[in-house]
Amino acid sequence: MKKAGFGKKAIMGMLAVVLVGTMLVGCGKGGSNKAEDAKAGNDKTSSSGGTITVDFWTAPEQYNLKIWSSYADKFNAEKVQLNGKTVELKVQMMPAQPSSEAGIQNAIATGTVPAISENINRSFANILNSSEALYDISKEEWFKAIAAERHIEKVMDGWAISGSQYVIPLYVNPITYCYNSKALKALGVTEVPQTMDDFNALLTKYKEQADTLNKDGITHFMYRAELLNAANYWERWFDIESQYNAFSKGTPLVDGNKLTADKEALAKVFQLYGSIGDKVLTGTIDGIWQQDKVPVVMGIGAPWDVSANTAAGKVYGMDGDYVFGPTLVEKEGDTHFNYADSKGIVLYKNKAVSEEEHQGAIEFLKYVFTGAGKDTFDTDWLNATTMLPVRGDLETNSALSNYFAENPALKDISSFVADAIPGMAHEKGADIMTALGEKAVVPFATELLPGVGMMENPDVSTYVDKAMEAMKSAGSLE
Repeated sequence: MKKAGFGKKAIMGMLAVVLVGTMLVGCGKGGSNKAEDAKAGNDKTSSSGGTITVDFWTAPEQYNLKIWSSYADKFNAEKVQLNGKTVELKVQMMPAQPSSEAGIQNAIATGTVPAISENINRSFANILNSSEALYDISKEEWFKAIAAERHIEKVMDGWAISGSQYVIPLYVNPITYCYNSKALKALGVTEVPQTMDDFNALLTKYKEQADTLNKDGITHFMYRAELLNAANYWERWFDIESQYNAFSKGTPLVDGNKLTADKEALAKVFQLYGSIGDKVLTGTIDGIWQQDKVPVVMGIGAPWDVSANTAAGKVYGMDGDYVFGPTLVEKEGDTHFNYADSKGIVLYKNKAVSEEEHQGAIEFLKYVFTGAGKDTFDTDWLNATTMLPVRGDLETNSALSNYFAENPALKDISSFVADAIPGMAHEKGADIMTALGEKAVVPFATELLPGVGMMENPDVSTYVDKAMEAMKSAGSLE
């Protein structure tokens, strides 16, 4: 899975100068440059010839292009009419260099933006909305119908930006934990940890049997090399924010322009890592869950590893090679909130996109999510991407039961979706998480962890203070 950073609010200004000549000259309707067409008096935003051509950009992945092209072909075959014209959807990948976000920002600045695209998370949607680049769909009846059909009315609360909705969430990767099933079995554990008591009991068993486990190649308790990486800000979603969401009972780190982080809950995240101490493995091992001998008991649970694990011959389940478990909670009955690595679809509001094109894009969304495509799209999406569709009925949807029966890893992951919380809606979100890594997480992992034994439970308050101050300063937060 490719993660890409994005900058500050610079959509209509700096990028128009910096990136105007660098990409997308051939993008847009019919392979033409909309801005140049307009200058020449040939305004292609007004469709002619009885056809309304709607541009749709997919994420920069081949499997995304394949499935969306398939549904575009089905939609186009329907010959949907709008104002006496035929709507035709044209699909292409969005540019990915230097990042997909930069490509979208440049397209907005240069008038080459499509009518619709996927691959937008909540934080980036907030940046686009700050420049009025997206349609607010919250009051649209077709959107309400999609939300009802997919049972995501409650889910949409977590996607709201200033009381409005700009994104139709498409997929979600709940970030939790992954365990080495063979290590658990060697330790006499038959269920993945749910609470901190369970986790501490597992730590105790590991400490007592460390020498025996070491002979079997299990040298550390947890793998998290990215604790040393501050440059990739999104890693903090996985190793800090997801577990923080559980400990804080869903309290956001940032709300609006305020630092709302529950300091006590954040301290518990640092304490969790501190209790593992020097048994956190921070050396890089590519494809750790695909190794012949996995050298750790647990790590961050990344759903996109499932395909690679399967290709490597790994079997999912407690009796297999690896198994997923939830974020940890203080006591039984608490909600296992986690981080939702989730992106969705937006409609772009731009003079380069005509009202007919906008309405044509809506017709396509209706076709996929509430029309002829609704009974097959989610299964086709799962088969193409192995990323869970955002639905409120994943565990009870009969149309997906066969898929989950054949894919137990995704079935287990699906149970975490309802408690997954998308990231902050703040234009300095990347800066905030980068500062958290630079000022607190990396120093914690390099200065403290290597010198602490398992279950020594060191004082982490210095690093928690640094974390709070770093986020506040980087985001200019109250």
